[in-house]
Amino acid sequence: MATKVRIEMDSTQKILLKRSLNQNGAAQVMFTKRCAAAFNGYVPFDTGRLKDMSVSMTATSISYNTPYAAKQYYENEGKGKQGTQNGGMRGMLWDKRSWADNGNKIVKSIADFVGGRVG
Repeated sequence: MATKVRIEMDSTQKILLKRSLNQNGAAQVMFTKRCAAAFNGYVPFDTGRLKDMSVSMTATSISYNTPYAAKQYYENEGKGKQGTQNGGMRGMLWDKRSWADNGNKIVKSIADFVGGRVG
């Protein structure tokens, strides 16, 4: 006698939606916001305009909108308030340095949010 097995699965989009992993969904927005918050402590600080007032976000990007943002990103020597040369974390390449320090924690928080696990 033959046995019949029928497997029904939700569509990929429905599975992703259930886990908030759809394009520009809640998990993506949370990831971007967590990254921006982590980067904030690494952005060079003088008047606060670069780290606070010039930041704009979409679901998938973080932009620093000042005429000097690129120069600060690539050339900042970390001599300012809480700068890397003064024992702090603020200075150039802030996203990469922040990710090295905080990336695992951010990934874990997103995995927890979507019901997954890291590793």
